[in-house]
Amino acid sequence: MRKIIILILMILLTFSGVAFGDDNKSKQETKKQSSSSNVVTKTYFLKHIPPQTVDMSLHAYCFHSSYERNGNMITVKILKENIPEFEKLLKKMDVEKKKVLIRVFTVIASNEGKSSIIENKDLKRVLSELQKVLSFKAFRVDGASALTVKDGQERGYLQLSSSSSLKLELRDIYIKEEKPGDRIVGFEFILNQESRFLGKDGGLFNNTLIRSETSVKENGYLVAGVSKIGKDGDSLVLVINAEIK
Repeated sequence: MRKIIILILMILLTFSGVAFGDDNKSKQETKKQSSSSNVVTKTYFLKHIPPQTVDMSLHAYCFHSSYERNGNMITVKILKENIPEFEKLLKKMDVEKKKVLIRVFTVIASNEGKSSIIENKDLKRVLSELQKVLSFKAFRVDGASALTVKDGQERGYLQLSSSSSLKLELRDIYIKEEKPGDRIVGFEFILNQESRFLGKDGGLFNNTLIRSETSVKENGYLVAGVSKIGKDGDSLVLVINAEIK
């Protein structure tokens, strides 16, 4: 009789263990299904920015993203609760970038002679202020050039209208928003002069005259740099104007 009772208890324990295991498995499957149903796939068509920008900036909100490198569509797998914040940020990012017209004036400053006629009043005013600081006696406008860039643009290149074979490179251009009329355009710039090696097989090389990070107030004129140039003791003055379109 005792053996029979022990056998019955063992059978009961076995079935209760199976039921307990099945219950745990059922709970895990329910949890997995619930988590899976909370993930959705959404596709967005971009107007002004490449999908790579979205992928780099907002990847933390998504499980996975896919896009064509030269396309304007991006597909993401994302939790439902992340969608509102993701779309809010996407809306802020996918806007047309402001354009900036960069005007560049190259001026030759001398310690002798007389200044040439400068018709641009703003340029004349800036050079007059520079004259008080560096005591130049004469200014001659060597050339005027212009380049249109966009807010957030990584690089821009310009062959300057100048008698000195000058090239200007702009990097990391940005607009700092302030109150209307007080916006700031910032960038790094590199001014190179193309020179030729001496000798029978002389080639070309770039001699960096000025390199700096700077910012220009909207519609303002800025003396971005001064560098010695030529063999006559003259200096090259680089003046930059920025107009936000």
